[in-house]
Amino acid sequence: MRAMPGFEFKLDALLKHRCTEEEKCQRDLSRLLRSKMIFEDELRKMQQTITESKHQLGDGLVGKINISRVAEFASYSGQTTMRGHHLVMKMAELEQHIQIARQKLLEATKKRKALELLRDKQKEAWIREQNRRETAELDEIATQKYARTMIGGSI
Repeated sequence: MRAMPGFEFKLDALLKHRCTEEEKCQRDLSRLLRSKMIFEDELRKMQQTITESKHQLGDGLVGKINISRVAEFASYSGQTTMRGHHLVMKMAELEQHIQIARQKLLEATKKRKALELLRDKQKEAWIREQNRRETAELDEIATQKYARTMIGGSI
């Protein structure tokens, strides 16, 4: 019997390309999710700072009131609120980009899995064909051996 060549998937280059595309989509989504996490952390810090400033201002309103301190807090609070609103708008836009990136990743994953399924089916068919050929070769060898035995035994 001769050595059989290994299975070769004809679309292997395309499969590698699809894997690369999927990895790129994963990196893009990851980058966007990291940005979202940073924005959420910034927003949380802003809220915490405003809360702490309110408590400090409340403590300062007992007894003699420092009007300039109240004005500073109002100004700071207004600026922080404006930055917060701006950040929330950026987060809303980012969320749209995240949804698009998730959809692209889903599509890339589907394309890769479809090719992997095709490869697996073709490999199974190749294995079946190899097994069929091997069985046919073994049958031929057995038939020839039997024929030689019969010819040799009848002389």
